Amino acid sequence: MVNIFIANLDWSITSEDIKATFSTFGKVNYAHVVYEKDTKRSKGFAYVEMENSEEAINAIQALDGMEINERKIDVKIASAKGDRVKKSTK
Repeated sequence: MVNIFIANLDWSITSEDIKATFSTFGKVNYAHVVYEKDTKRSKGFAYVEMENSEEAINAIQALDGMEINERKIDVKIASAKGDRVKKSTK
């Protein structure tokens, strides 16, 4: 199983759009655009889980930097929650 992080998404992109895009490279187990709790507006990023690592790598290489709705998306392997760099609070 490979978890993929997609950033810089247009706010109109849906989980179904993400699943359809990644499905062209292989089996997608899960695709989810993250939304704000209060406003239900997209936060501009999503996660995808693909079964096959080779298919996932192919998808990442093909889609990273692709322009969708005039925005270049950032596609990479998702880091574990504990491994992420914490944002500083001022």
